[in-house]
Amino acid sequence: MKKLNLILSAVTALLGLLVALAPYTFAPVCKMATMHCHAVTRPTVLVFGILIFVVSAVQTITLWKKQ
Repeated sequence: MKKLNLILSAVTALLGLLVALAPYTFAPVCKMATMHCHAVTRPTVLVFGILIFVVSAVQTITLWKKQ
């Protein structure tokens, strides 16, 4: 069970990176700087993706050290 938690936490960290990169690469938002999707949504998705990555990476390191 501990290894499963470690694996799931590492996968969540990788998915957090994918979420952060999504509006810049494979799911781009509109190009107009005045539009809501460009001015608000794009930075918000980036911040939440990085937050997911950081929390999951810390959890992965913590679980790995407990083994």
